[in-house]
Amino acid sequence: MPESVTTLQPAGSPGAKRDIAIVGDGFQEGEQSLFNDYCRDTVMEGVFRQDFYYEAAQAFNIYRVNLFSADSGVTTNTYDADGNLVNSVHRDTRLDTIFTGMWARCWIEDGPSTSSRLNMVLSAFVPDWDFVLIVVNSTGFGGCRRGNRLYVTRGADWSVVAHEFGHGFGSLADEYCRPGTFSGSEPQEVNVTANMNRSTLKWRQFVSPTTPVPTGVNPNPGNGACTGYNQGTRPALWSSDLDAGLFEGAKYQDSGIYRPVENCRMRGNSPQFDPVCYTEMRRIQHPFSGQTFNHVVTGDFNGDGRDEVLVHNENSIQIYQASGNQLDFVAGAVERVPGSWQFASGDKFYVGDFNGDGKDEVIVYNSTNWNQEYLGLLVDDGDGGLRLIRRYDDRMPGWQFARDDTFAVADFNGDGTDDLIVSNGTNWSPAYLGMLRSTGFGFTVARRYDGVLAGWQMRKGDRYLPGDFNGDGRDDLYVWNGTDWSVRYLAMLHSTGSGYAMVKRYDNTAPGWSMAKHDQHVVGDFTGEGRDDLYVFNGDDWSKAYLGMLSSTGSELSMVNRYDGNAPGWQMRRHDRHWAMDVDGNGRTDLLVYNYQDWSTEYLGTMVSTGSGLTCNWRADWLGEWNLGSVDQFEPCNYEGASGRRDVVVHNDNWLGMIRATPTLSLQRLYYRWIHNYRQGRNW
Repeated sequence: MPESVTTLQPAGSPGAKRDIAIVGDGFQEGEQSLFNDYCRDTVMEGVFRQDFYYEAAQAFNIYRVNLFSADSGVTTNTYDADGNLVNSVHRDTRLDTIFTGMWARCWIEDGPSTSSRLNMVLSAFVPDWDFVLIVVNSTGFGGCRRGNRLYVTRGADWSVVAHEFGHGFGSLADEYCRPGTFSGSEPQEVNVTANMNRSTLKWRQFVSPTTPVPTGVNPNPGNGACTGYNQGTRPALWSSDLDAGLFEGAKYQDSGIYRPVENCRMRGNSPQFDPVCYTEMRRIQHPFSGQTFNHVVTGDFNGDGRDEVLVHNENSIQIYQASGNQLDFVAGAVERVPGSWQFASGDKFYVGDFNGDGKDEVIVYNSTNWNQEYLGLLVDDGDGGLRLIRRYDDRMPGWQFARDDTFAVADFNGDGTDDLIVSNGTNWSPAYLGMLRSTGFGFTVARRYDGVLAGWQMRKGDRYLPGDFNGDGRDDLYVWNGTDWSVRYLAMLHSTGSGYAMVKRYDNTAPGWSMAKHDQHVVGDFTGEGRDDLYVFNGDDWSKAYLGMLSSTGSELSMVNRYDGNAPGWQMRRHDRHWAMDVDGNGRTDLLVYNYQDWSTEYLGTMVSTGSGLTCNWRADWLGEWNLGSVDQFEPCNYEGASGRRDVVVHNDNWLGMIRATPTLSLQRLYYRWIHNYRQGRNW
């Protein structure tokens, strides 16, 4: 077979990401499985399943380059204590590398032709490379960095590679010690310093005010030891790799120079990056990751009663588990998940329990990035992530996908598992609606309506709002059209489990409400009687804004309360936006309301249902440290695991916040650019 390149992780276009080439030396043609296994087990399943590398994997394109050496193994040189070559066992290898086994010679060194041969290989196979990892076929221990070349032996485990990548991707200094006193100027690396002044310390934001500075002092300089916490009593919950201070010994010296923590990856390999190193690695790689907080969905994917947060960026996802009032990274995927589903920028996500196991599954639909439409069903993989169990390409029996298909999650047959309703009034004539029944492993078309839906003449502007308005356990439909006719229409369609039947249609007026073009609706049981009612808002078509509470009797609607211009504690305006919540956990549907356009500042509020009315409270401009703005998006959820639905995830391009809505709106946690929980301080 010819020498070749294989893409192990396609995170994005070459040159737009950090392009890593993994190249083997000393592997004969018949030994390529050894090299391939190392790339898979040590790099992909080792390094890139660990903390920072797993979280920021979208920043890296990774390529495996298979080269054939004439001999197995690499040249080994042996030196005496004075650095004199005393023995050399030569091997004829593709890159001419040399294993020394000596720290003083960086374990691995180049042969006379290594540079020229390597440059030719990389130019041919990975021309946009940023870093190359050279794996030499030796079972000895060793790892070395020379510029953007990183060297390891086949005997080095994932932690050695992770350490060397810290040098390559973060320009981080080694934090281990040898006998000697540092006497140079302030090092340029962010994770070592000669400065002992707390107020000007490089990493002062990560040091608790109660932590002594210095935190560890070498009592016997010249012993080659890195100091631990010896200035006072170590706190009971102190973490040797996550709590920062000022510890003497780093960068090959045991005195006169300091590191942030007792034992970081840049000292001990296997511990995770300390907050200083982590932040620097994140800062440098963040532009290449393309990660923002613009596309967020929530759901209880692991069934623990608390909603997780799923962040989607281009061809990747990251999933964060809620624990109290913070988020912790649990899983991610770049390019695809097993199954296989390939993520893309146009993916749309819908969350529901489609198999009745008490966990939320994810429907992903894409109609824009490929030459045909795709729908996938993703389920919990048992390890915090997702896997695909069913994919439909272009069509399913009874339904032809099209670009403008719109989906809604609803249990229309009352079996306790969520189904899908799909509609399209744009790409076909006539308009279509399909009832897609979940089997737990996929979907079947229970019923398709072409043009006419149970006495309703379907049109492009129809809006379908699922809800169980008669309390029988099956989700029915409210259908609204305010644009396609000279008359405004609102219908109540009862689900029989396999179809819909017209229960009531309102033409131009509903009880106590004059319908208009820009009516907006939120479905929810605001009375707590077990039937889904209807909030309706209009801020555009009249001289003042109106909000109505229309209660369902099961067969019709009745006006419970209408607010003209203002609700108790909230001055309504044209651009108010509403989301369903259950703020106080009493089973009645409340509202989250936001307005950033009609006032000199932004307002976020809750409208809590009493069953027959609303009581409101609000926050203006700032919610704790969150500055409300026009780009903010809100996801009502339950990240606490408390009764009801009283939590909100707020997000925009660079920021994500966790808001609790009871007893009043309060910010619980704030993240900038990436989600990481620092023990002390933060990354801004």
